[in-house]
Amino acid sequence: MSKIIRNLIIQSGFILLNLFLFQPVFSAELSPTIKETLRKKFVDIIFKIDNSFLVKDKDLYLPLLPQIQKSTNKIEIINTIPDDSDKSLPKLIEFSNGWIFVKLIKQKDGSQTILDLKEISESSKNSLLNTKFPNDLVIPQGLTIKEELSNLTGDLPIKIEKDPNPLSSLHLNGLLYLTSPDTGKIVYLDLSNASMIYKVQTKGTPWDITFDKENKMFYISDFAKNLIYTMKPLGNSVSTTITLPAMSSPIDIELSSDGSLIYILESIANNFVVYKTAESKIVLTTKVPPNPTSFSVVKDLALIAISCSGSNSIVFLNANDFSPLNQIMLEGNPEKVISNPVNNFLYVANRNGNSVSIIDPINKKIKNTLEVGETPTALAIDSNAKYLYVANGKSSTISIIDAENEVLTTTIPLPVETQFPGDIKITPDNKWLIVTSETTNVISIIDLNLKEVVVKLDVGATTHSAFIYDEK
Repeated sequence: MSKIIRNLIIQSGFILLNLFLFQPVFSAELSPTIKETLRKKFVDIIFKIDNSFLVKDKDLYLPLLPQIQKSTNKIEIINTIPDDSDKSLPKLIEFSNGWIFVKLIKQKDGSQTILDLKEISESSKNSLLNTKFPNDLVIPQGLTIKEELSNLTGDLPIKIEKDPNPLSSLHLNGLLYLTSPDTGKIVYLDLSNASMIYKVQTKGTPWDITFDKENKMFYISDFAKNLIYTMKPLGNSVSTTITLPAMSSPIDIELSSDGSLIYILESIANNFVVYKTAESKIVLTTKVPPNPTSFSVVKDLALIAISCSGSNSIVFLNANDFSPLNQIMLEGNPEKVISNPVNNFLYVANRNGNSVSIIDPINKKIKNTLEVGETPTALAIDSNAKYLYVANGKSSTISIIDAENEVLTTTIPLPVETQFPGDIKITPDNKWLIVTSETTNVISIIDLNLKEVVVKLDVGATTHSAFIYDEK
């Protein structure tokens, strides 16, 4: 073989290799059926190499590919969303195999976007949110996607438009207070407008929050500094500080019905403490088993139930004189405990047992045990006592339990932005569940009707406890 021919072959090989390596790799072939359907729907249509198409030489439709293509015997249009400005050109076209096309909409500032999530029916929301633009999409100039649809962009460099008030559509009221042990801050915001998030620096590790309705005062325990802080709503600093004995490490706190007493659970000293606010002093201390973590006051039965993870037990105190009554043994390191407002049953999250125990406090026995996600950390029950919500730290999920029938009904996955929930709180109207995150700066809000996360809010700090204050 001559040297000239050999060089030509090598050069040809390089050309072919470059063509192979540097040509865009298209993520999916547009079905001939979809093409034919679209040709019948639009007379003047031009298909592009990235699976987008142009109508009337001016209106561009972008493809959205399902993460898992749906199996269907017949590929056909199953949903469209009309455009009020031009009825003949819909804003969205959904096919039975999961493919979706969205119309590019020009905005007044010269940028371009697609339809809003609020324009889409509930039945189509999940379909849309489970799609992505193909990796080879030729990104239109000035394309901007609203934050609620940011997951559609995948790894493409598409501009995301931040919502200045992501809570506006929820119509929430009141103030949300959060503790951030990692940063030593108390974080709060107006639930009707998240544009301003306030942070109050403390001396140590703020942990739990309770509120005195009569005097309109927050009480926040500081686990590391053996302190209780007081703070007024909308305050920009701590008002006063209550100093507890060394090695107290207050973890859980609650106020008596009239606000005259603060109940404090000391996790290292292993004490249940009663502090009288008028006299500014501890008036009673009851010793409890090792590593107490949480307590619940069952007012109807004049009982206080305390979970003690170190001894795998629930201890009962008399709520009138705070004397010990009896003890129930559990397994799996019981931590969070709450009571049912209707039948007074107790729910206990067994952190290492991946379960929730249901306890009959009258007969002092375990009524049932239900498996939930990994490392249950927090509990909440709605005001009607219909549903019990369990935050699972390690699996980063929310388990929903039918409290009347004592069965697990639903598991809601949390987004990657909100991991290892530390606390959950239900809004007074039982419509929303607020979830804190001990490892990220983003809290999530779950629509309890849809059973899905609808808002992810960056509060600028990892968070543990939550408290919703609404003066109404």
